[in-house]
Amino acid sequence: MDRDETERLLRLIIETGASRDLREKDILSRAGLGKTTLSKIKKAGDTKISTLSRLAKAVGLRLTLAPNNPTLDQLLNRELFSSKQSAHP
Repeated sequence: MDRDETERLLRLIIETGASRDLREKDILSRAGLGKTTLSKIKKAGDTKISTLSRLAKAVGLRLTLAPNNPTLDQLLNRELFSSKQSAHP
């Protein structure tokens, strides 16, 4: 998992927690993780999948794998028929 993917997942977890009135420290507490965990992940840009899974579960999400399919991504992001879609060669 690269730095961008890690940051994207972490941002999604934090935003989901915020939408449920959970602060970062609340998410960490629910996940049973130390208070410096998020800062360490942000600094390193990498973490164990088990840590991300615990954070996701703490806000009501779960990690899943999906096919790397640009059309599926566009469909799931409601961009398939939008004017923002990019031309694929």
